Amino acid sequence: MKKLFVLLVFALMLCFSNTAKSQDYHRLANGEPYDIFYMVKPAFFTAYGDYFPVNYHNGAGINFALEYQFQEIKVGVGVELGYTYMKSNTYKIQYLPRKFLNDASQIPFTVYANYYLHNQESYFNFGDRLKPYIGIGFGAIWGKYDYSLSNEANKDYDSFGYYLREYEGQAGIRVGILPRIGLLIATERHAFGFEAGYQHYFSLGRLEQQQHFSVGLTYSYIIQ
Repeated sequence: MKKLFVLLVFALMLCFSNTAKSQDYHRLANGEPYDIFYMVKPAFFTAYGDYFPVNYHNGAGINFALEYQFQEIKVGVGVELGYTYMKSNTYKIQYLPRKFLNDASQIPFTVYANYYLHNQESYFNFGDRLKPYIGIGFGAIWGKYDYSLSNEANKDYDSFGYYLREYEGQAGIRVGILPRIGLLIATERHAFGFEAGYQHYFSLGRLEQQQHFSVGLTYSYIIQ
């Protein structure tokens, strides 16, 4: 946990250390203007799919993002790094002691692109401040979680029926695809918004699929 905190602080310091320099880089070689967004995205997750919800139900997390928004083509590209915590379920089967699972801690990294459906020319009225968007992300997630109830292979059978194995922990990296939709309400220096997404990470070896929906708030600091 301490290493993760240090990593996130370092990433933020790196982003803000480039703020002064970024003021000079607001146009491409062809003269196209762009903005730089520093984003913070707290989110709530709910597990979805065949196996992942057996052990986990809800969770929360936070992502930090750096995005470049190209104004003329209405596209933003960026990277995200964050932390996700999923609370585990517990089970009680007749004649057997209660089974306590381990909570899941995960670190997602995503490269994404957003298409903004409206590119304001000014901030003269409220409608000009609205920036709805759709996006797609491709990412990897490192996580440690408990899969001891996810399938029949993780139950041991005996003459009394079956008993649950002890903690079956797994840690590793999986890749995934992450579509999302959102809305930003922007001023000259700040933006606030809402984002919803579906996240699907593919299985890898003994690591199972992970699917969940996410909803969260977005805060952006805009360098123009």
